[in-house]
Parts: sequence; C-alpha cells; structure tokens
Amino acid sequence: MSQPFSNQPGAPLSGGPPPSGYAEVPFGQPPPQKSSHWWVWILGGCGCTTVLLLICCGGFTWWGVSKGTQVLADLVEKEVADNDDVKENLGEITSIKMNLMETGSEQKARGGANNLIVFDAKGTKGDGKFIVETPSGGQGGGPFSTIELKLPDGTIKKIK
Repeated sequence: MSQPFSNQPGAPLSGGPPPSGYAEVPFGQPPPQKSSHWWVWILGGCGCTTVLLLICCGGFTWWGVSKGTQVLADLVEKEVADNDDVKENLGEITSIKMNLMETGSEQKARGGANNLIVFDAKGTKGDGKFIVETPSGGQGGGPFSTIELKLPDGTIKKIK
C-alpha cells in the first residue's frame, strides 16, 4: 500500500526519526514565536538620535559663539585703532581675542552689575588687555560705553 503524502517536504520519513530542525507542532496551536528584542532597537535609535542632536547643537553653538566673539573683537579693534595710548603701548594691533576667565575675574573685582568683557590684545610693540563695558539695554548710541587698556604692569589707561 502506498502512502499518499509521504514525499512532501518536511514530512517525516516513514519508519525513521524526523529530520534535524523539524519540530512537530500539535494540531490547532500556532508555532512558537521567536523572541523579539524591539526594545533594543528603540533604545538604540533614541541613543543615536540623542548623540546626533548633541553633536549638531554643540557644533552650531560653538560656531555661533566663536563668530559672535570675533565680531565683538573686530568692533573693539576699530574703536581703538586710532588711539594714541594704544599706538604708544601696543603699536599696531595684530590680534584681539576674548578672554572668558579674565572677564569673570574682572566682574568679581569690580563688583556691581557691569557688562564687562575682557579682550587679550597683541600688538607689534607689546601686549595688553582691553576692558570693555557694554551699555545695558543698548543705550548710548554705540556698542561700548567705556574701553580701558590694562597694561602688563597693571596700569589702566582710559581709551573711551
């Protein structure tokens, strides 16, 4: 007698054990589900998104701050370029950069609610620091209300 469906793929061989990897599922029950790690994909996606956001936002912030401080430094250079004290002590200005640490120290030393910014200046004759006060609320008609030149020996010369 012949067996009608014995040549179907996955069917057990007659008289022998089932092939390897073959699991018999009882009739009426779905096959067992593979374990799902969906939470790993969600956490990984959130982590990658967070890292990308930090890189992008940090990069744009750094770029904005560096450009903003350079614009202020250029304005200071234009304001002091023709001053006699600056020419006598620094000579021709070669570079001006904002100094955040000195700005904080100067704010503490002077006290009060001054809007001070300190710039390190290098010139052909020497170095110095410009202590710039910006008017509060944008009053005064210009970007700076006072500018002082602080020399390495501690002497302060009023520029504006």
